[in-house]
Amino acid sequence: MKRIGIAIGCVVASMSVAAQSVSFRPVNDSTRNGSPAVSTSKSLPAPAQKHAHMGVVSDWTRNHVLFPTPRNLSLALKLQNDPRYMQSWYLRHHEAWWPGVGRGHFKVPALVHRDWSVTLGTTTLTGIPTFQPMFDFNYSLSGAFETGYGTLNTSDLIGSHQASTTGGAYWATSGTVNVTATDDVGVYPLTPGGPGTETQTEVPAGPYNFNNVLFPSYPALAPIFTGFDGVSFGNPVGGNNLLFVESGGTVYNDVYDGGNFAGAFTGTPGTNINIDPGGGQTFPAKYTFDVTASPNCTSDFVAMGIPANAVAGSSGQANIVGYNELYTNSTGTGYCPTLTGPAVKFAYASGSGEVPGSVSISLDGSQLAYVEDLLTGSSVFHVLTIGTASEGTSPTDPVTPGAGGSNAVDTTLALAGGSGSCPAQSSTTSPYIDLDNNSAYVTTYAWTGAGTGTGCLYKISNIFVSTGGTSPTIAWSIPITGAVPSSPVVDAATSKVFFTDSAGNIDVVDDTGTPSTYSSLAVAAGTTSENPVTIDNANSMVYATFNTNGSDALVVQAPESLASSASVSVGLGNTLYTGPYGVDFNNAWYTGGPTAPGALLYVAGNDTNTGTVPTLYNVGFGAVTAGVMNTTANPSTPLATTTNSATLAATVADSSAVSEFFNANDTTGGPDGTDYLFVGVTDSCAATAGGNAGCVMSLNITSGAPTVSGTTTAIAAPGGSTGIVVDNEANTTAFPQASSAYYGTKNGGTLVKATQNGLD
Repeated sequence: MKRIGIAIGCVVASMSVAAQSVSFRPVNDSTRNGSPAVSTSKSLPAPAQKHAHMGVVSDWTRNHVLFPTPRNLSLALKLQNDPRYMQSWYLRHHEAWWPGVGRGHFKVPALVHRDWSVTLGTTTLTGIPTFQPMFDFNYSLSGAFETGYGTLNTSDLIGSHQASTTGGAYWATSGTVNVTATDDVGVYPLTPGGPGTETQTEVPAGPYNFNNVLFPSYPALAPIFTGFDGVSFGNPVGGNNLLFVESGGTVYNDVYDGGNFAGAFTGTPGTNINIDPGGGQTFPAKYTFDVTASPNCTSDFVAMGIPANAVAGSSGQANIVGYNELYTNSTGTGYCPTLTGPAVKFAYASGSGEVPGSVSISLDGSQLAYVEDLLTGSSVFHVLTIGTASEGTSPTDPVTPGAGGSNAVDTTLALAGGSGSCPAQSSTTSPYIDLDNNSAYVTTYAWTGAGTGTGCLYKISNIFVSTGGTSPTIAWSIPITGAVPSSPVVDAATSKVFFTDSAGNIDVVDDTGTPSTYSSLAVAAGTTSENPVTIDNANSMVYATFNTNGSDALVVQAPESLASSASVSVGLGNTLYTGPYGVDFNNAWYTGGPTAPGALLYVAGNDTNTGTVPTLYNVGFGAVTAGVMNTTANPSTPLATTTNSATLAATVADSSAVSEFFNANDTTGGPDGTDYLFVGVTDSCAATAGGNAGCVMSLNITSGAPTVSGTTTAIAAPGGSTGIVVDNEANTTAFPQASSAYYGTKNGGTLVKATQNGLD
């Protein structure tokens, strides 16, 4: 297959982009809305006429596959054959982007205003897409009256509901229950209602109350349903209706069966609730068409999956959406002129299910890869070639790919079977694309009810057509027994696939042949989280995070052999959430690795008193062994207040994953540049701009531990933020709105673009 060549000079550590073996002609502003000229002639044109565009993808893997400066020449030579390394190089060297504009050192704040925000779905009670956690549950009532399982999408009610004073609540916005035995067998949708007491009157036996509030119990290790008027499923008019209420440890299930109540079934709880792996922790995916030319209003785009069932047509709902014309503002004076916000590039109802995980983009920007979750025990892997005709007008007016005037091609593969005979299962996880071998790795899971195992890992071949693929095919699959897996992450240099699981393990599969099993390192007994690992490719290290080991939240460092590990506590454990959601590092680490002076790991954990206040930690290296993470964190920084001044309730909040960004042109932190860390919190933001609610904030970590106060740079974000993608450090005098951060709001389901102000 084609590989990107890099000429490596004597000074290997610098890895200068000037040595990339492509030539290009400057592109002036008059061509910024079109594609750069690319020669299709078989004969070589004059050098001045040749231009090979360099596309860069910034997605969820940007935070999980890292390339600090190579330690030696042999490693650098090895890494140059990995396309992801070249992508990483550009993402660390933004000064090489978009040449032709003078750069210099400027003192500026970061992330200070919102350029635009677009809503990704409807505003009806049953159709609000949110990026909150999704929950699976199963139940079995005593006397074998009824057993089944279900799935719920949720919206965070922390800070705005009575349950917040005792540990948090989620409003169920959509979902199903699948009754498998004995009475009332069938699948029932969530009855619209809530938040706030709703009364159902269409039953002969009289009204009952419900508000579809799910209350995972904190700090108990086993979340449960709770009173608050119950959760209702089904259609009470002419059909069955199921009402779940928990009170005093007993599950009550009222079943209305075609005109008659079957009675108030009571039983021993036997009801278990689990947070889906990856649910609510998605990232947008940004595609930059050409970093060797000016920003491109047409070809640069951002894509995002939506956790809502897809329905094509007017008043429908997309589950995949993309926007271009990104570099705009509310006054129409942005780099992409006249527009006051982004334009819909595509809006697809791809299948009928949800896309709650992150989307991946091919290196040429023509195709997307993602997993559709049908919520009823099966998932589908998609490779979608983006169309160029009528590709939908909005998230609520999408088209089916290849229909209604669309010329998009949606190739699908059911995630079941393979060499490991994996059953059909659900998946809210994100696919990892091996760019070097044009393959994908995907996990599925079954907390309850669906399938016969608890998880599966798949390798899928022939992904993107642009790099030699034909159609996706399952190469192999491995059942994951006794635990639910996270999204997988791959070290392409060693062909090792890593993931964590719900039993508190770091797991590895050696993909040098056709594997049939996996190895595990137990590091966090008692955990319920399944968060993807972060791989240090240059030093063959794996970092994993767990929400609890029975007492504390953890960060774990292990060599890829999994022969040993080092752990550090980052606050009290918390079973209401599954964070911390990953780690990132400061610029000293990226430029010198874990043995560099001042190298630090950053993670958003919890406080040490309640485990419910998001808190930033940094961890050094080498106190005992060079390159090994210290087992004690440095002094922490609260990201939220302990009491929400608006509600006077104790804080129960979550945070996003952290995203580091080094701005070489910003001298706020010193003459060599400023190191920033971006993070969101769901409630009680410590920065004034959060308004005692959710926010996204920018922290200066150039000198180590930042200070968070009312003057900290922040933007309000309802319910907090998804993962944050930061794309560049452009001079905004020449390229306004082209130095950006992209994220979704967890409540209300919006996609936001915010600008790092200034550089002018």
